Amino acid sequence: MKVDRISPAHAYAQRVAPSLLGVARRVIALSGIEEGQTILDAGTNTGLGAFLAASRVGEEGTVVALDPDPDFLAVAEARATAAGYGEIRWQAGALGVLKFAEEAFDHSISVHALDLAPEPVTLIEELRRVTVERGVVVVSTWGAKHGNEWLVEVERAVRRYGGVTLPSPAPASEPGNLEVLMQASGFDDIEAVRYPDHLRIGSVEDVWEWVKAVRSWSEALAGLSEGVSVRVLEHLRDEFGARIRGGELLVGREICIVRGVVPTA
Repeated sequence: MKVDRISPAHAYAQRVAPSLLGVARRVIALSGIEEGQTILDAGTNTGLGAFLAASRVGEEGTVVALDPDPDFLAVAEARATAAGYGEIRWQAGALGVLKFAEEAFDHSISVHALDLAPEPVTLIEELRRVTVERGVVVVSTWGAKHGNEWLVEVERAVRRYGGVTLPSPAPASEPGNLEVLMQASGFDDIEAVRYPDHLRIGSVEDVWEWVKAVRSWSEALAGLSEGVSVRVLEHLRDEFGARIRGGELLVGREICIVRGVVPTA
């Protein structure tokens, strides 16, 4: 089996981030970001949401990209520099109580980063606090577990062959949960979008490499023995191998995006 020697941040940037481009575009569209605004990207990962937001705010605007892992920020900043994004400020920090003033941002986004927050409800409440009245907060995460085949099958195989229970990569993902968090945090005009978004990939081996780059799982999966990893990959071949058509494999994913508006006091 090929040994993956690249860093978790580079693995995420190369494998997971490109597969979430469509999701990030939807988040940006729902946020209503305009030129000259100040935007928070909470849990920027390797900068995908921040890049798209920066293209909206232009030279007169600012995007603050927050992430708890300096290595991910370093990869994001290097990619931003190469692409010519100069309106992004990179900041390391936990996704809990945010170190920003009240109403510091016109809008806030978080693209598939709830699993990085120790308490997702705290992050949602803080996004409301740091966003101006009538500003928009948009959060995306994986949808219902049954709609994410990769999640179900990898969890099952790792538990069966390695005796390991993996952390959830999708807190508040079941229908209604994220909406309830937004309601409890006091948002107005809450809108939820759930939709299928297949992972389009070349092979079962590529699925396994993609899964190992998912942030909430990367450390646990890197710690599996070679024997367990081989058996997990065999399990994935049994589940998905027969689906390859024309060099492409489709694996079920479901996306959840929730939008809320900060109320007027």
